[in-house]
Amino acid sequence: MSEGRREATLAATLRPRLRFSAAWVIGGAAALFVANLLSYWAIPVVAILLALCWLGLFGDGIVRSWQLRAAGTAGLLPLFLPIVALPFAGFLASQALYWSHVVPSWRLLRSERSAFERALSDGPMPAGVATIERTGSRRAFPIGNGKAIVYDPTDRMAAARGWNGGPVAADIRNVFGNNTIWCQRLDSHWFHCQFG
Repeated sequence: MSEGRREATLAATLRPRLRFSAAWVIGGAAALFVANLLSYWAIPVVAILLALCWLGLFGDGIVRSWQLRAAGTAGLLPLFLPIVALPFAGFLASQALYWSHVVPSWRLLRSERSAFERALSDGPMPAGVATIERTGSRRAFPIGNGKAIVYDPTDRMAAARGWNGGPVAADIRNVFGNNTIWCQRLDSHWFHCQFG
């Protein structure tokens, strides 16, 4: 087989596999985002399906690399595409899971902003919130599963960055009697916080 023909064969082999790998990375992150929005039981189902798809990509890479080798082309690239896709998938999955926690709080605060502000001065509770926890000038509106929308006029909750095991300062670690894991600013003095 001529050199030009080998390169064309390798390119024709890699193009669809590169597309499938990219679709697996991006589609997998989107599926995890939606699964986490729906419910926690959906995440293992999606994770298993993504793992099976990755095994399919990897198996196809092995078979295609073997076929290219048998044809006289040193083509290990189809085998490496699924392997190279893993770190990208891990990064996007982490971001998808993080933001799937934050987006519902952001939407709730955006749609019920005036109710949240009235509740700060002992007005009626916003929709989807049963109680308010108070600590000094801070207010937490629990929304279930260790999550809360927190009003913090000091903005100190922005320092809670324990998403990947990072440290959380002592003054905000147990601010509402719970272990503060991480917080994300939603708007001005409003935060989405996760508690353990």
